[in-house]
Amino acid sequence: MLMKTAAPAPATIAQLHHLLDAGQALSATYRGQLSNHLPMAQQALLELGASAARLQAFTEAGETLLEPRTAARPARIVVDRDLGRADSDAAWRAYFEARIAELGSAGALAEALPMLLPGAGAIAFHGLIRTGHAVLAGHEGELAAGLAHWASHFMPLPTTDGPLLEMTDWLSALTALPRPVLPAGSLITGRMRVWGDSPGFAALAGRLRHGPDTLRDLALLAARTYASTGNFTVLHLLTASHAMTVLEPWWPLAELARGFSVAAAAGLLASGAEPALMLDRPPSRPWPALISAACEQPDAHVIKLTHAAWRLGRRWPDPAWRRAVERAIPF
Repeated sequence: MLMKTAAPAPATIAQLHHLLDAGQALSATYRGQLSNHLPMAQQALLELGASAARLQAFTEAGETLLEPRTAARPARIVVDRDLGRADSDAAWRAYFEARIAELGSAGALAEALPMLLPGAGAIAFHGLIRTGHAVLAGHEGELAAGLAHWASHFMPLPTTDGPLLEMTDWLSALTALPRPVLPAGSLITGRMRVWGDSPGFAALAGRLRHGPDTLRDLALLAARTYASTGNFTVLHLLTASHAMTVLEPWWPLAELARGFSVAAAAGLLASGAEPALMLDRPPSRPWPALISAACEQPDAHVIKLTHAAWRLGRRWPDPAWRRAVERAIPF
């Protein structure tokens, strides 16, 4: 008689919180300019249904790449002065810990987002993305860490007023801009900065007409473009779009989403990818197979992309979400 093999024990929110507690000792960046993706991927793995053993194994492998936080005593934050100072992460973390303790997570978010959304593209959108995962995790320390990562790398991009444009016209105008010289080997943030300073960017980037469906349309643009190109920078536009939907309840004004569309314009241009408004082909694999495959991936970006696309697909059903994940997880 064959014995049934017990299913692996699933990861739990208690396990995630234990790992996030331990992760507070790790730096938000490593190798100088790269973001620590571990806490974001840990939350995504839990929600995708990974086993406890898989979540632990992924954590142990990821920790080997990261660096400890410095033990320096954090300085007192001066909000207007310290936004965008990469060496101010510890001070911002202490600041947001205090605001969360006083106002609660929801109150601290409602206070912080008007300040931070104009720089939504900070450190290749990772401040925004980490904050979104922290909200889903329900972990106050991780929320302070995400907001601090965002604030210390805050990156507003220049805009000027002008007639508003529909999405297709906005994209056509952006992609017609002359391409600036990009430094060899520059990372996403560096390329976004160059585009932000280039002639014509400021006059176009902020002119997308915003409405109830703008965030959905930007997310689908990212999904279809990633499905068509597999472009690594575009992947970040998709996961950042998802983070924007997570934080949406705490936007005091819908107009603050314009900071994200400006950053998305810079990100799309920095990617060099041709925007895709239509899907290249329909998906062929169902969600359960894609999610199962994603949970076994060693790359945090693939895990986060799958999680973002899956959640966006539940809000706005469309084949583009599965197609984007298929591009990231080949047969």
